[in-house]
Amino acid sequence: MSQAAVVPAKISQVLPDSIAAEVGFEVGDAIVSINGTRPRDLIDYQYLCADEILRLEVEDARGKIHEIEIEKEYDDDLGLEFATALFDGLMQCNNRCPFCFIDQQPPGKRETLYLKDDDYRLSFLYGSYLTLTNLTLREWERIETMRLSPLYVSVHATEPEVRCRLLKNPRAGQILEQLHWFQERRLQIHAQVVVCPGINDGIHLERTLLALASFQQYEIPAVASIAVVPVGLTRFRPAADRLIPVTRAKAKEVIDRVLSFTRTI
Repeated sequence: MSQAAVVPAKISQVLPDSIAAEVGFEVGDAIVSINGTRPRDLIDYQYLCADEILRLEVEDARGKIHEIEIEKEYDDDLGLEFATALFDGLMQCNNRCPFCFIDQQPPGKRETLYLKDDDYRLSFLYGSYLTLTNLTLREWERIETMRLSPLYVSVHATEPEVRCRLLKNPRAGQILEQLHWFQERRLQIHAQVVVCPGINDGIHLERTLLALASFQQYEIPAVASIAVVPVGLTRFRPAADRLIPVTRAKAKEVIDRVLSFTRTI
């Protein structure tokens, strides 16, 4: 995981007729702290701005620090947008999935297209998928404390050996324990399975679906939904990653298997 220090949250837009516009915020200003706390990301910013009285430390485009106090209604939005949702840097992926779409892109594109994120905050804010293999104890505690739910999780397989093979990470085998963690805390995920023929299809897919469905038998199901999608392969993928493409016949087989499964639960 790669994560930088917290930096001021640079403002990219001030919405017209907003509290921020009335106060005099400008594009290029940056939020240093809110009520004495430096926000790590957009989640912190939204949480801290829910208060009725805000004491903001703001750095202008020339580097000068200003202290501003704002009194507003509870949960009123200030009307600010930021250059990035993550003020302390992107949590990058430590897996080596052979079907990773980042590794299958053509060379020569903009640098940000090659960043492998595995960031639970982007999952919560925007619905991007993560694997849960990169989370530290501090991040698990934050998910619980701030009730960051639902998250979108690339499960792929619930059998430890199969998931470890897919993600090429020994920590990948902990997925069932992690799902129990969500269940115990009444938090939810949306699960995704990328079907790779010969690896996690057939009986392995059935076992995965059964395991995930077992978390739906509660008042607040830990697994809110299950998506099954085919692996996407391009001619730019590394030669060492020998994967079998999903044919029309394989797609029909998987669809029939999933439909048959849904009729039994």
